[in-house]
Amino acid sequence: TNKTTDPCFCTMTKPILGYWKIRGLAAGIRYQLAYSKVDFDEDVYEQGDGPDFSRASWMDVKNNQGLEYPNLPYIKDGDVALSESGAIHRYCAKKWAPDLLCLDDAEMYGKTEMAWGVVSDVKGFVTGPCYNGSMTKEELAAASLPRLELLAKSLNSNKFLAGDKVCCADFQFVELVEFVDFISAGEVYRVYPQLKVYRDRLFGLSGLKEYYEKAEKLPFNNKVAKINN
Repeated sequence: TNKTTDPCFCTMTKPILGYWKIRGLAAGIRYQLAYSKVDFDEDVYEQGDGPDFSRASWMDVKNNQGLEYPNLPYIKDGDVALSESGAIHRYCAKKWAPDLLCLDDAEMYGKTEMAWGVVSDVKGFVTGPCYNGSMTKEELAAASLPRLELLAKSLNSNKFLAGDKVCCADFQFVELVEFVDFISAGEVYRVYPQLKVYRDRLFGLSGLKEYYEKAEKLPFNNKVAKINN
């Protein structure tokens, strides 16, 4: 297709999400795009098997992707090419589901950004030991559960992290809840039953429900991780 002569080109092409063949940071982006009813394609990179766990599938092409800051995940949408998961979430929200940003209410906008920061901190805490081997799966579960206490508490009176409206942070948080469910063998839902209600509510949303039911269930982490499903 000729980009310059076909006036329908922009509406015919799908955005492309690039990431490893895992859930990781891209899972929340996939959920958000599905919720926003955006049809998208994926560039999938697969890490090699052990003992080398080669990253060549990405490293060999990372500087040829037209990215200002080459990294995974990335999104390509027409002439736009972005990396960094937070930027991707916000770009996708601004373009396809602006209500997720709560820009019409300063307090709500602040709360959505606060939730994003809190979720990102907990995710970083939970993910690190999966790769560096500093904890066993059982130790990580025990250490992670208290980190969810305040987030779970906020859901006693709220449907979602920032209140009654879904925000970008919800898509990352529900994936984090899924991972802690895995490492804790379901204990997270016994300690915080409201997280099970929240998880089911989010995955019941139109668009996301259909996507989650049919999506390939990828591993949470890359092959080199010491804790994985």
